[in-house]
Amino acid sequence: MKSVLLVSGFILSTSFGAQAATPKPSSSTLTSAADVLNLPAENRRMVVVGKADKYYSSFIDIAFNDQQPMALRWRALMAAAEAAQGKAIPDLKKAGDHKLWYMRNAALVALNEVSPLEAQTLARKLLKDKALVVRSAAVSVLDKNMSAEQRDLLWAELNQSYNFKGKESLWIRHQIVEVLAQRPRDNELKVFANLLGDKDARVHVPAVQGLQVLTGVKLGEGKMKKTALVSLWQNYIKKENL
Repeated sequence: MKSVLLVSGFILSTSFGAQAATPKPSSSTLTSAADVLNLPAENRRMVVVGKADKYYSSFIDIAFNDQQPMALRWRALMAAAEAAQGKAIPDLKKAGDHKLWYMRNAALVALNEVSPLEAQTLARKLLKDKALVVRSAAVSVLDKNMSAEQRDLLWAELNQSYNFKGKESLWIRHQIVEVLAQRPRDNELKVFANLLGDKDARVHVPAVQGLQVLTGVKLGEGKMKKTALVSLWQNYIKKENL
């Protein structure tokens, strides 16, 4: 679990807009694609935007070079998208099918910046990816455009065997419930109610949030322990036969 969280932190820190803006460096010091990739993210963007002809092919070469380290390949794919924008879509889609999880993940992050529609398509596919971190990133992308179809997909993923390790529920399950609970639909009331009996206690609180929105009912007073609030809702569900 700890290693997954560390990887997730890496992903967040290397995505678009992850670093604060800093002064633009002198162009005379940027003599190669490698120099550009070593810049802080904001500086890199200022250098590469609108300069696809100068840098794009080199960035793509680095991104798909199996001899290069993960962090550099990630930055190269991000930089390629920043430089070429929509013209990078074919290469980003190619990366979305890559054998390495971090390339698939980087492709999803980059596509979400240059073509949200293409990112949604890739995210629907990557919901079933073998890498948990990639599946989690797909959930985050789908959350940006939560249509009825997207909701159905997420509900279907909630109890898939690959979202469990043995009998243990993986953290993506409560991520899915948290996303779905933000704007619940009337026909989902029974589903959220049933989640209060899920063996993974982490899904209980977001399930309560969904129920509160759907019923308009607020149980408890002031700040309560999460376990106490969930218990109130479990009793309410039984009493009202929801």
